[in-house]
Amino acid sequence: MQGRTGVLLCLVAVALASLWTYEPRLHHDFPSMVDDWSAIKKAPDQLHDVLRLGNPEENRYRPGFVMWNALQWHTFGAPTDFLGPKLWGIARWAVLVTGLTLLALLLVGRPTRLRDGRWLLAIGVPLVAITAPSIAIDIARYGPQEPLLVGCMSLGAVLLVRAIDRLLDRTRPSPLLLLTLGTGLVIWAFGVLQKETSLCVLLLAPFLWPTIRDQQARWAPLDSRRRHTLQAVAAAVLLPFAPILARTAQLTLSGDRVYEGASAGKSFATRLSDQLSIADDRLHTTVPMIVGIAAIVLLAAVLLRTGIDWLSIGLLATALGFIVFAAHAGVVESRYYIPPITLAALALARCAVRLGPAVVLVAGVLMIGAGLMTTRSAHDWVWYWVRIEAAGETIIRDAQARAVGGCPISVVGANVELVEALPVLMPLADEPPRDCAPGERFVVVIDRGQPGTPTPPDNPILAACAPQAKPDLTVDVADFFRCSR
Repeated sequence: MQGRTGVLLCLVAVALASLWTYEPRLHHDFPSMVDDWSAIKKAPDQLHDVLRLGNPEENRYRPGFVMWNALQWHTFGAPTDFLGPKLWGIARWAVLVTGLTLLALLLVGRPTRLRDGRWLLAIGVPLVAITAPSIAIDIARYGPQEPLLVGCMSLGAVLLVRAIDRLLDRTRPSPLLLLTLGTGLVIWAFGVLQKETSLCVLLLAPFLWPTIRDQQARWAPLDSRRRHTLQAVAAAVLLPFAPILARTAQLTLSGDRVYEGASAGKSFATRLSDQLSIADDRLHTTVPMIVGIAAIVLLAAVLLRTGIDWLSIGLLATALGFIVFAAHAGVVESRYYIPPITLAALALARCAVRLGPAVVLVAGVLMIGAGLMTTRSAHDWVWYWVRIEAAGETIIRDAQARAVGGCPISVVGANVELVEALPVLMPLADEPPRDCAPGERFVVVIDRGQPGTPTPPDNPILAACAPQAKPDLTVDVADFFRCSR
């Protein structure tokens, strides 16, 4: 009973701290001009391609992400009603928090006494992994795939390990055991299929062999039926990687990269250096970098004092794999750090356990303290993001009010994504018509948020409009001009 109480307390503690950073998201209920508009517009057609085992994107392969977009933006009345996205967003957050907390407990060994310091590690690992300010924004946003990738793979792995452990104990298969096994496989596969970077988890496989080898005594007495069941489970765990691996290899051989423009002219060494040197700036905190360094230091201490811990080495090697994969893409984004930070925190916690209760206590307290320190600033950063989103919504609503009032609305700008997003989201703004004088028309100029030359006055759309010198409305992302002719 104490063990179950401890698990529940860990989940509640992590959930409350993380919910504080997520809470501002609940005060904004309109789709974003970044990513959300694309899911609204494209997900139904893309889902049809995925269900036919096709690939709807030329230079990406992320069928799980397509399925999630279809659920998030086309169920429970969405996109016209925002209740569905809110519910799915909370579910995604809950899967991430639950998966990380339970995986931490699995790797440090779930204690049976409430006074055991390992409970602190189970709270500290998810806190340092998901409370960095920029990562909190990524979790609040509906577009990033990493929260589902990490959350589903973590939760799926925990369910699978628990079910396999019961099978090795020769427990009679019960409906609950079979449900746990099936649910674990589905959740695991859904996480793998979120995006191509899930392939990095395969780097962990050889480091798991010592752990598997230690279980050989439990394999020997199994009957052939149970052996075949476990072999089928192992195959099912690896199966989702097959299409990801095939498609990624195809894209690599073709030389196509998603962010070709961002990485042009940079060597791989420079791109890799950027991933490490710019991390603090992108995340708005030094905590993740400190966690990574501490994990390496504790691993060295483990090697000197107790011998090789293959699993901890594998966790750090896999973390490096994610960083290398991001370097190949050539851009530095905060969401790309969610997997490596999680893996480094898990390695740190596992090494602390190997070094004894005193180190466990110190590591647990410091991780929780660091996580709570970043939680407050993360809350403020998420509010800042919400205000930017609200500014974009203002432009959308104003443009829609003019459009339903009969005024022609044109859109132009250097920020190609936002220019394309505006007409998709305008119909979702249920605005009363605003009076439109005969011949009156407007142009929305969206240059901000995109590096490069602003839209020149001789642009055909601007030239035909001859916008007045002072915009009718200015927000963080755009200007709304009345045309003078």
